[in-house]
Amino acid sequence: MSVTVGLLSCLWVLGFLSLRVFGTEGALPPDSRIPKVPSGASIIDEGMECASGGCWRLITVEPAAGQTPEDLADEMGLTEGQSLSPTLFDPGFVYVGARAKEGKLIIHLGYR
Repeated sequence: MSVTVGLLSCLWVLGFLSLRVFGTEGALPPDSRIPKVPSGASIIDEGMECASGGCWRLITVEPAAGQTPEDLADEMGLTEGQSLSPTLFDPGFVYVGARAKEGKLIIHLGYR
């Protein structure tokens, strides 16, 4: 049993390190890293942008009826940029930020 656990742990560490070392500039965080959208609000568009520093996801969220994009950002905890720590299956640090634009909330997230 302990040999199996040790072997699996070694394989996980090797996989984690290889993702950190060999990750590409164009890599995007997985869906699991997208902040949860509260009920009433809805994702109306998803895309990506790239520049010399890498790529990032753009998620456009329409607030619930009567809610401003700023209120939605506050409810989602996105009034300031955040740096999310690596997870078991995603070894990268993820930056998440948001801004209001034309009555919508634009969420952007990418690897640091």
